[in-house]
Amino acid sequence: MVFSQTLDAGLLLLIAVVFAHYIGIRKKSERGWSWLTVAGVFLIFGGIPTLGGTAITGVDLSIIPMIFNTVGWILALVGVLFIAYEILLER
Repeated sequence: MVFSQTLDAGLLLLIAVVFAHYIGIRKKSERGWSWLTVAGVFLIFGGIPTLGGTAITGVDLSIIPMIFNTVGWILALVGVLFIAYEILLER
């Protein structure tokens, strides 16, 4: 792992969206790929605080990355389900 695990997962989701656009399968399920893009951004936001120290000394801000990570993984799950549903039905 280059960075934290959630930061890597967010970057990989965004790279997957770029490759899907390049290959042309993003046209089949635009809504699902949009969900995956937002999930990648949320996971990146959740992984950024692990790169540096605390910005404010004496204040515990560990709940904020956990919220971003949880929302990011939920968005990724919804996006994958949208993509699978729309590609399997080939609308």
